[in-house]
Amino acid sequence: MFDDYQIPAILLIAALLLAFSYLHSRFRSVRTLLWLLALSCAELQSLLQWMVGHWLVPTGGHVPSAVMWLTVGSESAFMLSSAFFLASLSPISFKLGKLEILYVVPYTIPILLYSVLYYGVTLPTGKTFLWAYAFLAFWAAAVAVLWGLRKGRVPLWLAALVVGFTTALGIVFFIQRDVHLPLLVVEAGNMFMTTLLVCYTFPRLSPGVFLTSSGFVLVAIPPFFQLVNPFVPFDSATVVLARMVILGKIIVAMGLILLVLEDEVDKNEDAQRRERRVRMELEAYARPALTARSLEEFDRASSRFCHMIVENSCFHTAGLLVRTAANSFTLAGFAGMDGATAGALDALAQRLPATSLEDCSEPLVPQSSGLNLDLTPWLAPGDDLERLSITHLGAVPLRGPDHTIEGAILISSPAVPVETLHAEDLMPLEILAGRLQAARAQAMMLGKLIDSERFAGVGQLANNVAQQLNNPLTVILGYSALLEESVPTPADRRAAEAITQESRRMKGILDRLARFSRISSERYSAFSLADLITDVEQMHRTDFLRNAIEFRMSIEPDMPQIFGNAHQLRQALLHATQYAIDTVMRVEPNQERSIRIEATSSVPEDGRVHILIAHSGQGFPHPERAFDSLSSGFGGADSPGIGLSLCAAIVREHRGNISAINYTPTGAGILLDLPVS
Repeated sequence: MFDDYQIPAILLIAALLLAFSYLHSRFRSVRTLLWLLALSCAELQSLLQWMVGHWLVPTGGHVPSAVMWLTVGSESAFMLSSAFFLASLSPISFKLGKLEILYVVPYTIPILLYSVLYYGVTLPTGKTFLWAYAFLAFWAAAVAVLWGLRKGRVPLWLAALVVGFTTALGIVFFIQRDVHLPLLVVEAGNMFMTTLLVCYTFPRLSPGVFLTSSGFVLVAIPPFFQLVNPFVPFDSATVVLARMVILGKIIVAMGLILLVLEDEVDKNEDAQRRERRVRMELEAYARPALTARSLEEFDRASSRFCHMIVENSCFHTAGLLVRTAANSFTLAGFAGMDGATAGALDALAQRLPATSLEDCSEPLVPQSSGLNLDLTPWLAPGDDLERLSITHLGAVPLRGPDHTIEGAILISSPAVPVETLHAEDLMPLEILAGRLQAARAQAMMLGKLIDSERFAGVGQLANNVAQQLNNPLTVILGYSALLEESVPTPADRRAAEAITQESRRMKGILDRLARFSRISSERYSAFSLADLITDVEQMHRTDFLRNAIEFRMSIEPDMPQIFGNAHQLRQALLHATQYAIDTVMRVEPNQERSIRIEATSSVPEDGRVHILIAHSGQGFPHPERAFDSLSSGFGGADSPGIGLSLCAAIVREHRGNISAINYTPTGAGILLDLPVS
């Protein structure tokens, strides 16, 4: 019979259970809840065992049904306790339709039925129930094998070894028609596997890990001892084993309390380290001055910002993705990756639609603006990024005033697992992204201001030059006309005609200079942009046919109307198209000669239309100076600089933007960005 050693042990476990309940109420988690349920089942098993041991049963008499069901409850509580421990340390599940089911559920159900059948129905064992025992044992063994073969915290080979050994041992006992010893195999196997899970889940040398592991080992020894010596009579050794189980439960309860406290201490230390690192990262990002005179100058410094991110954050690679004048994305700078990877990423960025960053992404970290960018829909067959297994990237977006994404800080290869990232880890990058976008917008505005001042000065210079040259040019035209009438010889007459022709050509240039200085917003009205582009195409149609230039025009359906000076904008498009014609005429005879005009709208997003005049000729030597009237867009005797400058002045007068774009490996374009109203 059992001695009264169990009474103080039960009271002590109850006190520890109360303390653990308080810890769970302070640090709520699924694991502490399962541990609380497991300890409660262990306490219930101890209490029921004490009641069974002190039930007065006559010698050789019939065992009362109450005693049998108390035994059933005791064994079931022990099995549930081990199941809760296994579920808390190995929460591996499988899918059954739309349901996620933990392996511990189908593993525990047949064991509970086995215990009820053995202790509550067929004690002593009857041969008619042998097939039922075999079915339940096979069910539990099959689930255990499948569970052990799934990748978890314990190495696969070790889990397979433990599961295989316990399964084989149970089969041996079944062959001997012993249905009680397989229950002991399960009890010892569960406790031993729980010990391994504790050691691999908390890989540290601490009092909590030592006490918890030691307690589970003490609980596993008595079943193992009964397996080795199944016919040992009830004596003092059995009492010692029973006390060992009680002591093991006490030690497990104390160890779990220490594990919870140790985990909270570790979390606090991690939080302090994270807070210190975040503070240092914020200080590092606040030191450099993010100023630039233009977007080109800002984008050239992007690699410096990326190196700063790699040096101070928990991410090993970084890149800065920005929106170009052509409303596409490009990789302006990078750090922590080789040039080939950066080139492949830049090529993919140029294929991304303007809204793709939000369309194919999900939150990277809860309560953070970081995005988990899925690149799979945009990977081309044989793409280098796919070969490098780069299909997902973290992205901290650069948002404009209207919350549109103007770019992103791309991040990958964090120093910590992605699942352990917190919103605090991305907060410095979010603040840096806001500063970068503000600095980039400031650089854009500063560039526009500089262009406005430059064009104002150029306009005054053009006006003065036109006024100073018009008078002598009028005299030259008058005398050239008199010479044409007075010279008698054909050679002298041709020379006079040449003077007249070149003088009129010079007067045309002066007229354009005069128009450049007199751009105004008078006579503004709403007009169709599609009709305007069609007019430009018709005016240059003969040039395209005569010079064998392939022309393509693409106008988005239902283009909105523009409010402005239709005559001035027609002149701007004519100048840009004439520049494209002059450029493609300079390519080699065997090279492609093509011009395309594309018109798209971004209504209602930002209420603007985009007109691209692209060609297959030589690119701009200096795209940032393409619209400077004092510089040529390309080398040659005839400079189209005045025409492009006049085009830029007209666009800016209509509150629009104009930019020059070079394509790889050849080709260039002029992008006009105009507001709808």
